[in-house]
Amino acid sequence: MPMQEKKSELKSAKQERVVLDIMSKLSETHPSFYYLSTIEIAVEIEKYIQASGQLSAEQSKLLAGLDRHGIQMMLSLHSN
Repeated sequence: MPMQEKKSELKSAKQERVVLDIMSKLSETHPSFYYLSTIEIAVEIEKYIQASGQLSAEQSKLLAGLDRHGIQMMLSLHSN
């Protein structure tokens, strides 16, 4: 496997970990979070990412450019 593919997979895995951590935090404060559709969850995660002060500088850099569609795809792949 080429080095670029390994880096891409590593970044994706790190992004997924951060997104799942955010989802866990949101589900603690949002009682019906579990019942939301994937796109609704993606929107809530996107809002959390965009809120200032919610993420570390490293996490912000890692998730930069990740939109609700990308988050939705990540969540869909994770649930399989």
